[in-house]
Amino acid sequence: MAVPTNASAFEKPHWLLLAKGFNWSQLNTYFSARGGMVERNGGIENPNRTSLYIGTYYYRFVDLTAKPDNQQGGGWWLDTDQLMKIMVACPSRGLNLSQMARAFLAVPWEWNHADGIVQAVVRKPLDAYEGRGRPVRPGKTYVGVSPIDAGGNYPGNPDVIQLFIPDMKSVWKDALSHVSVQPVYEFAKGYRNFIRV
Repeated sequence: MAVPTNASAFEKPHWLLLAKGFNWSQLNTYFSARGGMVERNGGIENPNRTSLYIGTYYYRFVDLTAKPDNQQGGGWWLDTDQLMKIMVACPSRGLNLSQMARAFLAVPWEWNHADGIVQAVVRKPLDAYEGRGRPVRPGKTYVGVSPIDAGGNYPGNPDVIQLFIPDMKSVWKDALSHVSVQPVYEFAKGYRNFIRV
């Protein structure tokens, strides 16, 4: 079996903590003697390591105004089956794809507008943490100041399995091919038979 491009990241415990929903800026506190003072919000409930399939498309909801390293290089991804769960839920809830993604993935507006979508093919071995998402509640890392959020909770959908790819920012240019970034509404037009655009 080929060595994953991001194999060294799995030897560093902070990547697992990020997958579990701990905040990057608070990790020094986590590793200190006062480790219990750190907020855990969102993330994956019980992350398991998995290998991504080479030659397969993966997807990520992003801010269109973000730079490529924050779009393609972000850690949170979905496979096609999980994206379909989000898409087929749109009509019954009367939400567009961007709104449904933020609801099912527990992503507050102030974290990510999710107005863009990255699709890319994995071309080199990559490993990720996978699992069911955890809810997001107002606190230190989500203050709920946006009128779009109105300070509400984001329970997410436990049936959607999320992927967190450690150190993606360092490896995406080498590990991905056929990368495209487009507005969510443009992507959704290809599925307008069952998604609200």
